[in-house]
Parts: sequence; structure tokens; C-alpha cells
Amino acid sequence: MSQYDMHKELNNFYEQHVRLKQEINRLRELRDTNLNRLTDGLNDLGKPNFVKNLLQGSIAMHTANKAVNNDYDIDIAVIFETDDLPDSPRATREMVAEAIKQRASGFAQEPEARTNAVTIWYADGYHVDIAVYRRKENWLGIEILEHAGSEWAERNPTSITDWFINTVSNASPSTTLFNTPSVAPQQMRRVVRWVKAFCKAHEGWNLPGGLIISTLVAECYKPHPDRDDVALYNTLAAIKTRLDMSCTVCNPVDSTKELTKQKKFLTQVEKLQKRLPGVINKLNSLHDDNCDYLKARSAWNCFFEHTFWSADIKESVSRSSASNDSNYYLSLKMGMAKSKDGRLIAQDVTSGKFVPKRVHLKFSADTNVAPPYVIKWRAVNSGDEAEAQNDMGHVSTSNELNHWEHTAYRGKHELWCELVKGGNVVASAKHIVNVR
Repeated sequence: MSQYDMHKELNNFYEQHVRLKQEINRLRELRDTNLNRLTDGLNDLGKPNFVKNLLQGSIAMHTANKAVNNDYDIDIAVIFETDDLPDSPRATREMVAEAIKQRASGFAQEPEARTNAVTIWYADGYHVDIAVYRRKENWLGIEILEHAGSEWAERNPTSITDWFINTVSNASPSTTLFNTPSVAPQQMRRVVRWVKAFCKAHEGWNLPGGLIISTLVAECYKPHPDRDDVALYNTLAAIKTRLDMSCTVCNPVDSTKELTKQKKFLTQVEKLQKRLPGVINKLNSLHDDNCDYLKARSAWNCFFEHTFWSADIKESVSRSSASNDSNYYLSLKMGMAKSKDGRLIAQDVTSGKFVPKRVHLKFSADTNVAPPYVIKWRAVNSGDEAEAQNDMGHVSTSNELNHWEHTAYRGKHELWCELVKGGNVVASAKHIVNVR
């Protein structure tokens, strides 16, 4: 049975909301700024500079997606001469962190020498990971690179990137002497980015990160020469079958190493294996004989949970059809505090913005609806943590225009405010709260 054709709409979504465009310039600027900070900081400390730098991760692989909250991870490798570094990999990372601190400003917290990299957090969401390497030559004159992790370990900083780029090129439909596909080049890369967008949209489910997703897609990718939506669906079905056999995922360039060796990463893959059957079941409606355009959009909206697919969902103001007064309005503002009724440490936090766990949120409504009325505050929770506590939401009513909530569960949640007058909802507004 054929699948309802949403190839064009899927690619419109990709161009408008997934693919990086002008945002890449800001990421490159942050890369260059921090490399310059490192150079200047090393000079301040009287230390030799690195001899080479390389981009790594999703930016180098061209799989980084747009992030509404600037939740971008910029991975950089810096390579030093072996004789210019301490013998200890920990001391090496601390030296790099100290050099960054010499010229640090505007960070959410001080640069930190973590196990695999020096991490720099920005208050507006970006973070930069600087992995440190040393180079030397073996007795044959061949360059050897070692990564400063928990111990010095031989590693090629470009191996994953090279593997992925080659795999995309070889696996995606391409023009041959006998066939000319109608899809754009590098279909597999788009499939990776769509699956990553799905994982990000369902962050409360605690799904895998980019490298594991890229590896699974590469293993299970089902190309289609004419339709990206078919390739995406078939790849998802293949990933489900693969995970039903095993949730272990190995490093694509070294099968002796597991990407899921740590329990937290294995758990994320197990969560994906648990969630995929329900997701695919909803997408199966695309194959129904009575599937139409609106049903197809609804199916993909269940997958991506993005307003592109549900144009009728309003992020801020929504008026009830029961009201004949088109002049009614209601808007919400959200602030953040360390305790209920405490001083706000952040004001006008926009809908969809990431906020931490264990903080208190103050919602303030503004309306032109004249009292008397009743205000219904409705919290809708999602994600594994809320499900584990059997707490998928609650409702309270009052006459107050202010309301407090507490961030207890990771995931994407909603807070609805509804004004009830004469037994009818005359105005409503929704605020999305992303908790991590």
C-alpha cells in the first residue's frame, strides 16, 4: 500500500526549521572567538600555542539542527606538540581551561576541565567543547595523535567525520548511467537530521544523542530515489527492527568499542526502542486508503511536535469559538525564582525556553476580560520522569491572575490559562516549558 506523499512538505519543514542557514555564521564566530581566547590566554601564561585546530561533531558532519534556544554544541579539537604539554592529560586539560579563563567574559559559569574536553557555557545557550590532543611521530615518521581524556589514548579526531561524510555520499541516491533520482543529493544526511529533530522534540523521553542516532541511521538507512518521506519512514521501521534485536551500538570506526558502554547511553537507546513502536503506529495512518492531507500532517505532527505541522496551534493567544466577542484577549508571561513567592531571578522567559529542574515559575496573565470570571490553570506534563511518577498534569482554579508551578520533571510541558465567564471559555493562552 502506498504512503501518502508528504515529500514536499517534509522538505519545506527541513528548509524552514531544521537546516542551519545564517545560524552557522554565529557558530563559526564562537569557534574563532574561543580559539583566539585560548591563544591569548596561553600567551598570558607563557605557554606554547596549539599547532592545529579542527571542527568536530555535528557541525563538522553537517548534521547540526536549528535550535530555538541556541542549544548548540560546538566541538573543537586543538592539537599541541607533545613536548609543549604536561605529562598528565588532566593537567593538560586544566592548562587549557586556565588559559581560557585568562580571557573569559560573558559565560554562564567558568570554563571547566571535564574528562573528555574543556567546556565553555554561554548564558544564552551555546556551549563549546574543546578536546585537547598531542602529536608525535613514531619510528616510521608517521604522525600519532593522542587525546587527553582520563588517560592519553591514540585517536584520530577526524575519523568519525570522515566515516560519516563517506557513508552519506556512498549510501544516498545518486545519478548513475542508468538512473537519475529526483530527490536532492545526500538524502541520508537529511534523514539523520529529521530523526535528531524527533529526539529533540521529545526530549522528556531521554532519547539518544547525535552520534548514536547517526550510527543507527547509517546502519539501517533505506534510501528512496524519489521521496524523502518514504526513506524516513522505512529507515525508522528498520531501526525499530534492529533495536528489537539489540540496543547495543558500537563505534562506527572501531567496532571493538561501544557507544552504549555507559549505562546512561544504553538507557537512552532502550528508551528509543520502547517509544518507536508507538511512533511508527501513528505514522502507519499514512498508508491508509482514506489518508488525506490533514491526516498526513497530523501524523507527522505526532512525530515532530512542531507548529509547522499544526498551524492551528497557537503559542500565545487562542480565543474560544464559544465567545462572540472577538475583542477578548489573554496573554501570559513567565518568570523564574528559586522559591515560591521569592524574588524573580529571570523575567519574561519566552515560551519554549529551556529552564532547569527544581526552580519555581511564576505565570502572570494579562487580559481585557472584565470580572467576574474564573481562571483555570492547567498543567500538562510529558516525558519519562512524569510518567514514572504518574503525574501527567493537574488543574486548579482561582480568581488570581498570578500562578506558581515547580519544575520537577525533565521534558516538554505546557501551562494553559483559561478564562471562564458565564460558563464558557472566552480566552485562553499557553506557555511551553522545556525542563532539563
